[in-house]
Amino acid sequence: MNRSAFEPLAREHGAAAMVEGLRPFVSEQRQQRIEAVLSGRLRSVEVAIEQPYDPHNAAAVVRSAEALGAWSVHVIAASERILRAKGTTTGTHHWIETRHHAGLEEFVAVQREAGMLVAGACVDATHMLEELPVDRPICLLFGNEHAGLSAEAQAACAIRFRIPIYGFAESYNLSVAAALTLYATTARKRAWLGADGDLDAQARELERARCYFRSVDPRHAQVLFPALAELAGTAGASGLE
Repeated sequence: MNRSAFEPLAREHGAAAMVEGLRPFVSEQRQQRIEAVLSGRLRSVEVAIEQPYDPHNAAAVVRSAEALGAWSVHVIAASERILRAKGTTTGTHHWIETRHHAGLEEFVAVQREAGMLVAGACVDATHMLEELPVDRPICLLFGNEHAGLSAEAQAACAIRFRIPIYGFAESYNLSVAAALTLYATTARKRAWLGADGDLDAQARELERARCYFRSVDPRHAQVLFPALAELAGTAGASGLE
């Protein structure tokens, strides 16, 4: 369930009130796991894919992004469903924001409004992977499996970077490139922060409410918060193993 759909309702009911109402239905072990996950979330790291065509590769990016604590995965000029191949994401798409943008201009406008630096992976690079800045919010942009980033996307990037290759291979698979970049960037980001995550109190409270809501049987959410009935009916319960 995307934050864009959940957050207005959480604000209406009060995120803290939702957590307290749902807490009896969430095991202590699950509560502890949620807190550990929230502690490692990086609001300042996002990922985007331009025109992916292989749903398994795109969904693998979602899985890596969620596992490494990134905040959102954007898809440009392709259906958001391509990020949700259940056999590949293993349910991780429920816990990370996925957003669709009809075109590059829309994506760039959203990133600029959010104050995100857009860094694109391409051969014609200005920086190496290890040189990406971690002292400001960053969105890591990748092209599709064949063409890479479009010329327009490269031009829209504040930084263009490449991942070192020491063998005969000309490039990395999309999902591998994203995983390598995310691992390197999030590790350096956490070292710079001196902490595992960077959620402020408000963002953490909202995300906690979303995790609790996603963790319980939807019937409990419907009884406690009738206004959430439609979301609960479509969300279903998911694990957070």
